[in-house]
Amino acid sequence: MLINEAALLVCVIVGWFAGLLGNRWLAARRNSAGLPEDEVGRLGDVIGFVGGALGILLGLLLIFAVQHFADAKDASRNEAVASVGLFNASGPYPTAQRDALRHDLVCLMRSSATEDWQAGSVQDLTGAENTNAWALKVQQDVETLPFETDAQSSNHYFVTQELLEAGKARQMRLLYSVPDIPLAIWIVIYVCSLIFIGLLAFHMADRQWLARLSVTATYLVLVVIVGTLTVLDLPYSGLGASLQPVAMQGSLIRLQDAYPGDIWRPCEQLAVTTFD
Repeated sequence: MLINEAALLVCVIVGWFAGLLGNRWLAARRNSAGLPEDEVGRLGDVIGFVGGALGILLGLLLIFAVQHFADAKDASRNEAVASVGLFNASGPYPTAQRDALRHDLVCLMRSSATEDWQAGSVQDLTGAENTNAWALKVQQDVETLPFETDAQSSNHYFVTQELLEAGKARQMRLLYSVPDIPLAIWIVIYVCSLIFIGLLAFHMADRQWLARLSVTATYLVLVVIVGTLTVLDLPYSGLGASLQPVAMQGSLIRLQDAYPGDIWRPCEQLAVTTFD
């Protein structure tokens, strides 16, 4: 996140000095060549165009970044909802197999809310190894469920469907950890900011206090917008607004309150988690 702000600061500094030097060069040339005094005043239209284009670009990017953040939140919620659905759909099966499936599912949900969430924060698209191991164990539990009664046979579709939905939602959650704004767009923002600051400094070079005030205010606005873009584009690691596994943790609390028992015993470590 700080990289974007630092790059923006460099653009502002370069633009400021470039604008001042350009104004001094033009003043010297005007004095020597007899150019009209109001030539610099014609920059107002150019400043308006560049500022408007930069504002429109940042506004559109904010919309896309908010959508990216909202999609990541929806993916985490869908994963939790599908996990609860799988937990409830296992009801008609024999106690031993049902409790085994539910215990493994609880361990998967716990790992998803801790290790796998951390994998998303470091943009590891493979997920946590321990979470992958528990996901495989839950899938094996589902594959061995019996079809002894009509209720079990008909319910197997719902169990399988919820398992698939949870897996897809988990994959989407991991994919949304990757920033959505490409480097080319950030370069466009930096270039536009540099040009805009340079034009402001050039236009107001003869009014130093007003130029400093205008550039400072512009920089602060740009920092706030760029910082917001960065936070929203990194939904699991953005400073001050990162998503938390609230949906999964809340689902675990509700299920434990509704279904107390041995299925909530501690979970073993099936694999050692390392992040890429």
